[in-house]
Amino acid sequence: MERRTLIGEVLVDEGWITLQQLRVGLLWQERWGGKLGRALVGLGYLDECVLMDLLSRHLGIPLVEVESRDIPPAVLDLVPARLLRERRLLPILLLTENRRGPLVVATSDPLNVEALDEVAFASGKQVRPVLAPQWDIDRALLRYLDRSPHPKGIALPKKPGAPMEVIGAAWTRRH
Repeated sequence: MERRTLIGEVLVDEGWITLQQLRVGLLWQERWGGKLGRALVGLGYLDECVLMDLLSRHLGIPLVEVESRDIPPAVLDLVPARLLRERRLLPILLLTENRRGPLVVATSDPLNVEALDEVAFASGKQVRPVLAPQWDIDRALLRYLDRSPHPKGIALPKKPGAPMEVIGAAWTRRH
């Protein structure tokens, strides 16, 4: 049986981090949980783009840029916005290989099968993951999901004395 190459070993072998940084990252991961790559990025030892490039090569999953893409509303509408925000991933393209897609979904964690399965279930499509840095996905989510046809607040009347329409809360009170 072939031994699986560990991401930490690859990072050290390619000179992206030192053995000492790997040890600190592993200790961090042991104490706080999560993925080693995220720990190394959080500790400032590794740039997230380097991590994404390495994961792309290591897993054979394409690396894409999502924030500047023009994603059709019909693609975004395939998955509830709540799910996209919670799972921090983004559908970017619907392919027509068959009637079930696949739906191409940008994620920073392509090994999170549970999140990808939720997208597949919600959309009724097969899902094909692509890699993107989390900051890029988050910016795209803000761009596409937090747009609203009306700004939050009060719609001012066109002429003085005309009725006004409240279209959203201008502020919220914290308790």
